[in-house]
This record gives sequence, C-alpha cells and structure tokens, in this order.
Amino acid sequence: MEKTGKVQRARLHEQVAKTLSLNIIRRELEPGSLIPNEDELCQQFDVSRTVIREAIRIMDARGLVEVRPRIGTRICPPSKWALTDPTLLAWQLESAPDFKLIQNLFELRNMIEPMVAKFTTQRASDEEIEHICAVFDEMKNAATIDEHIDADLRLHLAIIDACGNKLVCSPLRPLIENTLGSSFRLFIRSLEKARLSLPLHEAIINAIKNRDPEGAATAVRTMLDSSAEDVRKLEIETNKLQQP
Repeated sequence: MEKTGKVQRARLHEQVAKTLSLNIIRRELEPGSLIPNEDELCQQFDVSRTVIREAIRIMDARGLVEVRPRIGTRICPPSKWALTDPTLLAWQLESAPDFKLIQNLFELRNMIEPMVAKFTTQRASDEEIEHICAVFDEMKNAATIDEHIDADLRLHLAIIDACGNKLVCSPLRPLIENTLGSSFRLFIRSLEKARLSLPLHEAIINAIKNRDPEGAATAVRTMLDSSAEDVRKLEIETNKLQQP
C-alpha cells in the first residue's frame, strides 16, 4: 500500500475514506484482510481517531469494509459493495478504466436517459429549455477540454432537472454528477475529440426545443451508442497494448 502522507484538512474523513477505498478497489488491500488499526491509520494520515472512525463509517456504509468488534475492520469482497452508490462508482472509474463497469453504466443510462429526455420535452418550462440551450452554447464555445467537460456535465444535469419527475431525478442526478465527469476525463483526451460529440448533443437539444419526445429519446440513444462504441475501440486498443 502506497504511503499517503499528510491529508489536506478540508473534509478530512472523506479524503481518508477515499484514499483507503481506492487502495481496496485497486487490490492494494485484499478482500478478507484487515485494514491497519486505528493507531497505525492515525499515524499514516496524521489525523485523529475521530477522523479515522468517520472514514470507516463511510466505507462501511458502502459495503467496502465490515467492522468486527475485538477483531478489526475487515475488507469485503466486491460482491458486497454498494455498486450503485454514485461516489463509489466514481472512485472505481478513477482507480482504473474498468471497461465492464463502464459497459454496465452505459446499459443503465440507456434504460433511463431516453425516458428522461422524453419527459423533458413534454414537461420543461420555456425558461428551463432556454437554460438547456444556454448551457449547450457554453459547451459549443468551450475554449479548453475542462470547460467542455464541465458544460457537457451541466447540460446532462439541466435535462434531468427539467424532466419533472422527482423520483427519477433524485437518484439519477447524483449518479450522473459523480460518474460522468470521471468517465469524460478518463476517455476524452483532447478538445478536438470532445467536439465530435457536438452534433449528437445538438440533435437532443433540437428535439427538446421542438417538443419532440420520440426524437429526443432517439437522439439520446444515438449519442450513448456512439460513446459506447468509442469506449469499445479504446478497450480493444488497451488490450492490444497489454499483450506480450
């Protein structure tokens, strides 16, 4: 396990939880083994016992570890992880390009986002549609890859926010917010490549402006299929590079 050094003071317990969780996800700490005890973790991260205990609670809630009195904190196998937790998904994407996980994420998005786009065409107010269009303009005019990714993420969130269904919006928004940014940064390496998706996004925007539910749903599926194909190509290239 790599040395972490002193952790920044902002939201200390969350940063400790993330660092330990990434060690688990990367198999630097193996399932079934015990994590270091409180004294060792306090020394490793230069934090108090309270911070360590709060960090362990975060990890326990996500199924990464199991606290056993008088034994210690044992690392759980992936089968026990809360895989739909948005933060845990983002950590998994950050740890390494897990192509199976990304495929699963695309499948989930394909089940939900076309429906959300249909709802938005039918229920969004004129002001909400104006906001969606304004965010898309920011995406088109982005001068850097970071500006493009930020606008792209905000565009997806604006469409979700305008769908008019709180039971859909409540779980989907944090999922998209936490995972899309990580996946964008993982696979989009240049502004030129990022801009290739603009026509696909524009088709969604036009359908929403025209209050065309089926057109919006079809445009979302086309965009997701295109993104999934890009990931598949990258997976093939990655596997080739890893071959002896």
